[in-house]
Amino acid sequence: MKTIILTALVFLAATSFSQPKEYIVKHSGDTIAGIITVQPYRILITKSGTKDTVSFPSEDVWLAVKGKEVRTVLKLVLYGYTDNINVVLGGNYMDPVYDTTILLKPLITGQRLNLYTAKDKRKVDYFFIQGIKDSLPVQLLYTVGGTMSGKDALPTKYQLVSYVSRNNAFRDQLYALTDDCGAISGADYEMLVYMEYSLKKFVKKYNKNCR
Repeated sequence: MKTIILTALVFLAATSFSQPKEYIVKHSGDTIAGIITVQPYRILITKSGTKDTVSFPSEDVWLAVKGKEVRTVLKLVLYGYTDNINVVLGGNYMDPVYDTTILLKPLITGQRLNLYTAKDKRKVDYFFIQGIKDSLPVQLLYTVGGTMSGKDALPTKYQLVSYVSRNNAFRDQLYALTDDCGAISGADYEMLVYMEYSLKKFVKKYNKNCR
């Protein structure tokens, strides 16, 4: 039901002139207008033209609307990654894992399988999936590793991309959500990459062919 309401709000945000330009919608249905500030654990609303600020736990807030942009608010433990090969091979890099609040941009909504994207403070792209039974979107997990069996014993650190392994855990997540559909083959999972065009193609195929 919420995905249907979200789709309607996206339309209203694009067409309505009576709504305030910036506001939040709480899970309770309450709407609060003001300038939105996202913090790791809270959403702040500052009334326009004043310094009056109201703070809400981010898990109480459903949507953040700025003009024509409607974003889903998600409080989560974010499992970070980087695709910068030089950083990964540097030897001291560790994927960041931390509590935060992010705003999800809808890519596909109102369907059996919904897809969202967001960026962290480093401007790294993440993707989130929501099945028909899920109350909230879930992060699709992906990491890039800089180690290879026996690599540390080599006399020279070769800066080769072939030494970098990718953990495509998101494929297993999507399989768990979609393996009941005969129209999705093993090749569809194997060809998935952690990029918007690939994930959108997969989700669209599932929504079109699986009921």
